[in-house]
Amino acid sequence: MSRQPMTTPADELSAAAEKLRPSSPAVAAHTEWVKIRPAAAEALAELLDDLADGDDEGEINPWALAVARALNGGPR
Repeated sequence: MSRQPMTTPADELSAAAEKLRPSSPAVAAHTEWVKIRPAAAEALAELLDDLADGDDEGEINPWALAVARALNGGPR
């Protein structure tokens, strides 16, 4: 089964948030990589999930997208 590519900024934010969650198999590697405490990783994941919905006009914050892309290993 192949994974669908991330096609929207919201998909990228959600994927990055999942990588930060304690239930994610990759969380240990990511928290070690960025030297972030688990509580901070969860807070950042919550923020990215919230920002995936966009603002009142549906626009995605470009800084949040840059963070998500860095966590996802994609272009910033």
